[in-house]
Amino acid sequence: MERRIGLRARTDFAITADNGFSELALRAVELSGSGVVIDRGRELLPDEVPMLLRLELKLPERCRTIQTLARPVRIQGRYQALRFISLNDADRLTLAEHVDLQQRRGSVLH
Repeated sequence: MERRIGLRARTDFAITADNGFSELALRAVELSGSGVVIDRGRELLPDEVPMLLRLELKLPERCRTIQTLARPVRIQGRYQALRFISLNDADRLTLAEHVDLQQRRGSVLH
């Protein structure tokens, strides 16, 4: 059984991830107010999974990027689910607005 907090939508926007050693250019493929699923471009080996990532989310309808910390929750092939652990209320509202916009476009998953 899966626990969900709010809606989740398919999306496509750029994310910069910093694992403390290097910066990676990634793509967000699903988004909710509590986390994101990213396309890593390739499968990760177990020892390549960082404990924390500093993310910069570049939503297409916003000029300002959203900065947050996230921790890995699940990996499936080249996709990695991350849970936000540091996100202020204004940025969480911005993410909810993006999910709402995707819902109007018919991209809501749950």
